[in-house]
Amino acid sequence: MKKNEFDFTVPSRQSYVAILMILYKTFNFVFRQALPIVVVVLLGGSEKRGGKIVFILMGVAFVSMLYSILNFFRSRFYVKNEELIFESGVFSRKKTLIPFEKIQTINFEQNIIHRFFNVTRLKIDTAGSVKNEFEFHAIDENKASSLRDLLLSEKSRKSTIQEGDAFTTVPENQIPEYTPVMSLTPFELLKVGITENHLKSGGLILIFFFWIYQNLNEAGVDVDEYSNGIDQFEFSTTLGAVLALLFLMTAFMISLIRTVVNYYDLRMLRSAQGFKIESGLFTKKAVSALDHKIQQIGWSDNLLRKLAGYKNLYLKQASSEIVRSAQTAKIPGCTQDHILSVVRSLYGDEGLFDIQLFAVDFRYFIRQALILIVMGTAASTIIYLYAEIHLLVFLWLIISYMILSRYLAWRKKKYGFNESLLRIEGGIFGDQAEILPIYKIQAIELSHSPYQRRHQLTDLIVHTASGRVSIPYIPVKTGTDLLNLFLYKTEKDRRKWM
Repeated sequence: MKKNEFDFTVPSRQSYVAILMILYKTFNFVFRQALPIVVVVLLGGSEKRGGKIVFILMGVAFVSMLYSILNFFRSRFYVKNEELIFESGVFSRKKTLIPFEKIQTINFEQNIIHRFFNVTRLKIDTAGSVKNEFEFHAIDENKASSLRDLLLSEKSRKSTIQEGDAFTTVPENQIPEYTPVMSLTPFELLKVGITENHLKSGGLILIFFFWIYQNLNEAGVDVDEYSNGIDQFEFSTTLGAVLALLFLMTAFMISLIRTVVNYYDLRMLRSAQGFKIESGLFTKKAVSALDHKIQQIGWSDNLLRKLAGYKNLYLKQASSEIVRSAQTAKIPGCTQDHILSVVRSLYGDEGLFDIQLFAVDFRYFIRQALILIVMGTAASTIIYLYAEIHLLVFLWLIISYMILSRYLAWRKKKYGFNESLLRIEGGIFGDQAEILPIYKIQAIELSHSPYQRRHQLTDLIVHTASGRVSIPYIPVKTGTDLLNLFLYKTEKDRRKWM
């Protein structure tokens, strides 16, 4: 380990590159807000009205930019009395103090401009905050790294960690050393992109076109008028197949590009305190996932990824608000060995090898299948009455697929536990699994529908600081026993959940 090389007791401001980032943020705001207006004007809207709106947006953005620049010169941050202090304000001064022990994660983010000037955006998340308590636009990269390491090492030094009868502390002013867990080569990244969920990208395309349609209609543009010529055009089977192929190719390319942009040069690193995940092509992000903040871990795959031997790993961290995607660190392209390494580093071998799994009740499938059959029968009656007989085959193919999906979901839905961990598995065509320490459970409840009550079944819902997981369709006695057992273990364990 090395010593910290910066003196953070002296008040200092961000890098002057932050001014450039403020200008970039302002331009980005104007462009995003003005783009729909420009589209409407080009397709027949009022140029005069559209121009006024654009000028109003530019005026608001200019005032906001000017205020942000003045605030930049009036802002300082420093460390004093085991607290991170931030002073800011243009017309009135504001002083924010954050004790080291309240700091949860410190993350970095770099776009192209940051990387060109060797600076980074720094985000600090604290316990009990609804948003990032500190967010600096641009700090020298080495200085930001030193500040992060100082705060995390001081936090660990102040917090004595109890593991059984053993106590361990981190020496004062020591910067944690990182060892690599996994990384993605360009070829591996390409395979991850190819095995992505392309249906999700297809859905985004449809949502995008629907959004444009809605905005044009609200702006007074008669979109249907432009489609009159199309209505008179006869679509052949070949043309329909070509359009479907183009749609799938577009969805595939979007998935591939998004994967490369988000996870280029992905590296997962391990220190004595937790994990650090770095990735990004244009915007490089460094996300911390500390051991004490990780509430549960999970992994999943799909059919393509299963063939390639890859899984998505999720480190789900504590959040004081409704679960946000930013609180879950996603690491794609992990192999089974990578997952075993992460599980062992957090929970030891007990996380995988001594947990007996149990299946949920068969009625979990039966009830869903009966509902689908009833709905399919009702829809078939309506189709038959309107003489659209050729749609019946298509309808029952969809229903058969949904019934098969529910059957596979029942087959894979399993749960198990040991002295310290709860494990839940699932999936349909792919596999899913989650592991969480029992002592980090925040609340447990039993929930059952009238159908479940008639058959003495219940759902066991487990709440953690990172969200909730459920074990559906288990006997009421089993659910009650598990609830009492988990509550007992939670109350008995004196370890801090975060």
